Amino acid sequence: MRFIYLNGDRLYPQDAHLIQGLRELNHEVVVVGEKKGALFYQNLIQGLKESVRNKDDIVIIGYSFPLLAIRARFAVRNRIFFNAVSSQYEANVISRGEGGLFFTRGIKSWLVDLISFHASTKVLVESDAQREFVSRRFFISKKKLVRSFSGVDESHFFYESGVPKLSSFTVLFRGRFLPESGILTVLEAAKKLENTGIIVRIVGAGFLYREVNAAIARLQPKNLEMINETLSFDDLRTKMLECHVSLGQLADHPRLDRTLPCKLFESLALKLPYLTGRNKAAFEILEEGATCIASNPGDADDLAKKILYVRDNPEIREKIALAGYELYKAKLTSKALAREVLDACLK
Repeated sequence: MRFIYLNGDRLYPQDAHLIQGLRELNHEVVVVGEKKGALFYQNLIQGLKESVRNKDDIVIIGYSFPLLAIRARFAVRNRIFFNAVSSQYEANVISRGEGGLFFTRGIKSWLVDLISFHASTKVLVESDAQREFVSRRFFISKKKLVRSFSGVDESHFFYESGVPKLSSFTVLFRGRFLPESGILTVLEAAKKLENTGIIVRIVGAGFLYREVNAAIARLQPKNLEMINETLSFDDLRTKMLECHVSLGQLADHPRLDRTLPCKLFESLALKLPYLTGRNKAAFEILEEGATCIASNPGDADDLAKKILYVRDNPEIREKIALAGYELYKAKLTSKALAREVLDACLK
């Protein structure tokens, strides 16, 4: 089969793994990319028209470009798969709190989602729970919605046995500072672990940076390592592999019923034991005590206890890391996920 993949000038993991997987399945994938600017959409649609050979070509719209799904529907008659992951309404309103449904931004986000979802032949979303949410909120048949786990860009995230662990037991938080991330819970737990010899390494930045900086100034945890600068993928992979356990999303937040962070898949691919809040979406993939460790959402005391438990039980830590890695290799590689998406989209 032949796919035309519309994207910006940056491949998000949600797109990179799907492109990799389709190519590994011996499908032709033509990536049409464009740097954002005044003519961004115009150039991409023109590139789409020039790339389509016949009606059997399938158009895939990249993550975070709902307006492209709408414009593509008017430009070609081909099948359009929109790799939505979630919705603009969820990202802008539910996650960042940028106005409720009946405020201007909320209405705009909801309408863009509504039209882009209905303009697409199939819509790829990140979890079964997200599928239920999108179906209800935007009046879409579940038959049109396909669960598509995000996976990893396998050219950047892969296990390397030769990278040694740090001498001090180190816990990794990697990702954006969003309300659902639980970064403030992590900082509180770090303070509670201050005198245990455990290091908390934070690689990230983002939306809650003011709150994060204020919490650090208030708590002043001595065991905190902050890495705010943008790292190369090679450096990031090494910084992650050096750690003993990787933290997932840990807040008590409604979005965690539906969303799955990229670091979940990255951690499994890097053979890192994964410690997550007890979130409905995460448990679509993981099993507590088998392929992950779990703590109570938003509970810094419980998180600190679980980190101590992981440190003090290396045999359990290794067992969970191995089980997570085997799960990744069996079901979550780019090739496996692409095959699952195609099977669901084309039946």
